[in-house]
Amino acid sequence: MNDPKPISLTASELGYLWTGYSINEMSMWYLIMFQKHSKDEDIKNIYDYALENTTKMLQTRKEILSNEDYPVPVGFSESDINKNSSSLFSDRFLLIYLHKATRLGLEFHSKALSLSTRADVRKYNMECLQSAISLYERVVNLLLTKGIYWRTPHLPPPTSPEHIQKSSYLNGWFGSIRPMNSMEIANLYSIIDLLNITETLFIGFAQTTESEEVVDLISDGVTVVKKQSNALCGLLVEEHLPNPPVYSAEITGTKKRVFSDRIIVTHMAGLFGSLLSLYGYSLGSVMKHDLLAAYIAQIAKAGAFSEKVTKFLIKKEWLEKVPGAIQREL
Repeated sequence: MNDPKPISLTASELGYLWTGYSINEMSMWYLIMFQKHSKDEDIKNIYDYALENTTKMLQTRKEILSNEDYPVPVGFSESDINKNSSSLFSDRFLLIYLHKATRLGLEFHSKALSLSTRADVRKYNMECLQSAISLYERVVNLLLTKGIYWRTPHLPPPTSPEHIQKSSYLNGWFGSIRPMNSMEIANLYSIIDLLNITETLFIGFAQTTESEEVVDLISDGVTVVKKQSNALCGLLVEEHLPNPPVYSAEITGTKKRVFSDRIIVTHMAGLFGSLLSLYGYSLGSVMKHDLLAAYIAQIAKAGAFSEKVTKFLIKKEWLEKVPGAIQREL
C-alpha cells in the first residue's frame, strides 16, 4: 500500500525551502573556491566540513521541492568559477568570512524552523539548524585557537537589578542621554562587522572582474558600506567603545578572474539582503531615539542600493523568480 501524499507545503515552508536552496547552491561555489585557495590545513578542513553539510542540505531541499512539483532554482555551475585562479583573500579572512556566513545561516534556519508546520519539513529544518550549530562551534573554536576571534567589549556588572524610572531613558538628542545598553551594543557590532566584511569582499570582487559596469556597481556598493560603517562607528566612539576590525588588508594582489560576474552580483544582492534583515531585527531592541534615527536613515540608503543591484540582475536576466501567489485579474 502506497503512503498517502503528504499535506501540501505552506507558502512559508515553500519560501524558505526555495530561497534556502538558492542560498546554499550559490554558497557551495564560494566554499569550493575558498577551500581550494586556503593554505592552512585547519581552515581547509573546516571548509570541507561546511561544503559537505551544504551538499547534504541541497540534496534534501531538492527532493522536497521536486516531490511537490516545484522546479528547483537553476543556480550556477563550474563556468561561474575559475579553479585555476590564485587566492583572493588571506586564510585569516576566509575563516572570518565563514564565521559570519555561519551566523547568518543560524538566523535563517531558526526562522525557517519557526515557520514550519509539516513534520518532514520541521525535521529537515531542525537538521539544518543542528548542522549550522555544529559548524558554528567548529569555526568559533578554530578562531579562538588561532587567536583571530575579535570579542566585543566587556561591560561592568551593575551592583543590583534596576528598573527604568524615567522616560528620559529613550532620549538620544536632548536632555539626559544614557549610554547604549548591551542589546543595542551587540546588534550594532553585528551590523558593522557585516559592513566591514562586505567592503572587503566587494573590493576583492572589483579587482578580479573585467566588466566596467560591474566594477562601477561594486564601487557604488563600497561607497555605501564605507559610509554606513563610518557613521555607525561614530556612535561607538561617542560611547567610548572600540571599533571592530576592518579587513581590507586581507585582500591579495591577484587580478585573475575567480568568480563570474553573475555569481558576484548575486552575492552582492544577498549580502545587502542580510544587511537589511540585521537592521530590521536590531530596530526591535533599540530604545534610544538617536540610534533609532540612525538605523532608519541607513536602512533607506541600503535599500536604495539593494534595489539598484536587483535592477542590474533583472536587466541581465540573472535573477530567478521566487514562487509566489497567482496574479488574478478581477
